[in-house]
Amino acid sequence: PRGTALFSLRGLVEEIQECASTATSAAIPRTVFVGGKGGVGKTTISSSLAVTLASDYSRDMNVLIVSTDPAHSLGDALDVDLRASRGKPLPLTDPLTGGRLYACEVDPSAALETFRENLGAFDVEALSEALGVDAQLLESLGLREFSGLLNNPPPGLDELVALANVLDAKDENAGRYDCVIVDTAPTGHTLRMLALPEFLDGFLGKLLQLRAKLSGLANTLQAFLGSDQAAERAKTIDDAVSKLEEFKIKMGRLRERLRDSERTSFAVVTVPTKLGVAESKRLMIELADQGVRVTDVVVNQRVGGGKGKDEDVDEDATLQYYERRKAGQRRWVNELREAVEGVSSSTEYQNNGPSTGPIALTEVPFYDAELVGVPALAYLGSQTFEDNAGFDHLLGDDHSADAADGPQFVICGGKGGVGKTTTSSSLAVSMASKGHDVAIVSTDPAHSLGDALDLDLRGGKLVDVPLIGVPPTDGSLVAMEVDPAQALGQFKGLVDDLIGGDDDGGGPSGDLANTLRDLGEVFDTLPAGTDEVVALAEVINLVRRGGYDRIVLDTAPTGHTLRMLALPEFLDGFLGKLLQLRAKLSGLANTLQAFLGSDQAAERAKTIDDAVSKLEEFKIKMGRLRERLRDSERTSFAVVTVPTKLGVAESKRLMIELADQGVRVTDVVVNQRVGGGKGKDEDVDEDATLQYYERRKAGQRRWVNELREAVEGVSSSTEYQNNGPSTGPIALTEVPFYDAELVGVPALAYLGSQTFEDNAGFDHLLGDDHSADAADGPQFVICGGKGGVGKTTTSSSLAVSMASKGHDVAIVSTDPAHSLGDALDLDLRGGKLVDVP
Repeated sequence: PRGTALFSLRGLVEEIQECASTATSAAIPRTVFVGGKGGVGKTTISSSLAVTLASDYSRDMNVLIVSTDPAHSLGDALDVDLRASRGKPLPLTDPLTGGRLYACEVDPSAALETFRENLGAFDVEALSEALGVDAQLLESLGLREFSGLLNNPPPGLDELVALANVLDAKDENAGRYDCVIVDTAPTGHTLRMLALPEFLDGFLGKLLQLRAKLSGLANTLQAFLGSDQAAERAKTIDDAVSKLEEFKIKMGRLRERLRDSERTSFAVVTVPTKLGVAESKRLMIELADQGVRVTDVVVNQRVGGGKGKDEDVDEDATLQYYERRKAGQRRWVNELREAVEGVSSSTEYQNNGPSTGPIALTEVPFYDAELVGVPALAYLGSQTFEDNAGFDHLLGDDHSADAADGPQFVICGGKGGVGKTTTSSSLAVSMASKGHDVAIVSTDPAHSLGDALDLDLRGGKLVDVPLIGVPPTDGSLVAMEVDPAQALGQFKGLVDDLIGGDDDGGGPSGDLANTLRDLGEVFDTLPAGTDEVVALAEVINLVRRGGYDRIVLDTAPTGHTLRMLALPEFLDGFLGKLLQLRAKLSGLANTLQAFLGSDQAAERAKTIDDAVSKLEEFKIKMGRLRERLRDSERTSFAVVTVPTKLGVAESKRLMIELADQGVRVTDVVVNQRVGGGKGKDEDVDEDATLQYYERRKAGQRRWVNELREAVEGVSSSTEYQNNGPSTGPIALTEVPFYDAELVGVPALAYLGSQTFEDNAGFDHLLGDDHSADAADGPQFVICGGKGGVGKTTTSSSLAVSMASKGHDVAIVSTDPAHSLGDALDLDLRGGKLVDVP
């Protein structure tokens, strides 16, 4: 049976091997999604699993590991450049996996361009020419408004399309893999991506229904006019429709695959901290509610051993660990400093408007206790931000700025799990302690702001934060976790009011009304991140209400944050099309109602006018939000990171992309600096180091025990039991804290051998049973969890492990901030599968 020891991942490995051994080339491969909080080691775990499976010569499994994280680090983890493959699986050539391991970092932009080309046939001008009908007639049916929506695609659509293309490939890779491992983006983004197929399926369905209506119209006109080219024109459109229907079917297969409890599972990766455990508990519950089977929980960075027990302190080994850790961090801090200087001197950065100077680099020591609650955050802020020139523009006491300029915005972002919430909340407390009126707002779908402040922030309203442990001050602090569901519900209500109340009759008015309803029904399955941006409009209300001179945004991990910055463009376009179509329909409806003398005309008109007014107001808010995010005078971005290869690699990419987007980066904060901080190393204090080790171990023990209770609770819940056949309760695996970064296939293979082999929890993935019905296909494994807990490391090591056991494995990253390439030490840019040596 599955246990809770270090090697319980063996069960997952053997389950994959067994599943692969029973399958044939036509089967859907076993799929494992690896996810969790950012920075917990997802890529390392997933890639080591892939190496473990692929390196088992006796099993001869082909394994694909795919990164869907927009901030890829899979190539870094495997130590292979995956960018050259342009999103295609790249076979790795190392002797360990023997050509059985393939890796890719999905290429969202290329996939989206192909999708847009398929939609191009629905363009009004193209249809008008192909069908031989007047363009105005097509416009009257609302086609331009409907098909034009994807000019500004919803965030996450590109990654989903790319993932579907990789998993449903009809090329030379079709049927090649025994197992696919998906290295996902941090928690919130992963959950959004799992829901996005519903939106896309609904959107394409409505578009195809509209196309059928047009076909009937075109056939009637062509028959009436006797067009000699009718057959040729019809074939042109039918080919386009065929491609779109094929893609709709592909989306349907992906949706079914995600919820196939026989062939797909999810491994949650976490770290033994309060915030990590809290997010993992929420993730397990939400996945169970969505019908996704969670089979394993991996606890990474376990100090003092693993295997479910603590080990005695080896003083010499502990001190050696400390020195190695410090030396490794020094290397990456130096590389980051060079990158900061390079970005600061770039033309793109200089063009982003006035600045207080180059980007400031701040180093924060690694504390041996979790800093939770206002007193602890106040202490952290006093050590980090006070007497720090890089933060003078935020903590200074100059209140002479013109009131019309509004408050200063500070956005804290970066790779998952690097301490963004702790940094942003301690900065907020510090600014309040200096007399500022501060509001801090969390936009991360997987909120942890309340956990950091030790307050209940549920409800989506501003909560006063008592400044306990802060010297007497005239400042104040309020906090809010935006309630996406509530805000989105109100937003959908306005759309329903806008759509309702029109006759369903035929003729132009009826066609327009039906098209408007079709367009509005797309809001029943909105794209990933829409709820957050709708709720983020509350931030604009904070600005308009006044009373705050500092507003801090605690954002989701890198890729999700970049998507959030782009989403106002999509919503602005969506609402614009909706309101344009409503205006067309209103003119016709008013004429008919005046002619018919409808008694309800005035009341219906008022309801619609109110909805139009509120939606137009919301559209204005989106414009203000877009402008505010790019206002270099009043908005700054603080990149938060940790001194590791993956952390530094992602931070470099983030700084460059923000500069390109016109967002001003003022600070880089390096958390968890072993051996001091403030730009210098300190000599080793042996007694203090050993005491730190013991305190760290004791603190982790508490949270592992709480996580174990949560795992048992979810495993026995009705929702979990209803998710189909399972090999038993969720298995809990603990992974030691290694003193070196595990990057590249050999290192991931070692991690996989220590984590997944002889681990009952992963028997279903590493097993050698290949007798499953070919129609079942490969096993899916989804790795997810809180940002920064090591999802990419976990998923990539799992992929390597499965490949080492003879499976053909594909690992795909869906995280907008990809790090799969970093973990595999490969360039996976390009969105194509890359062979992993």
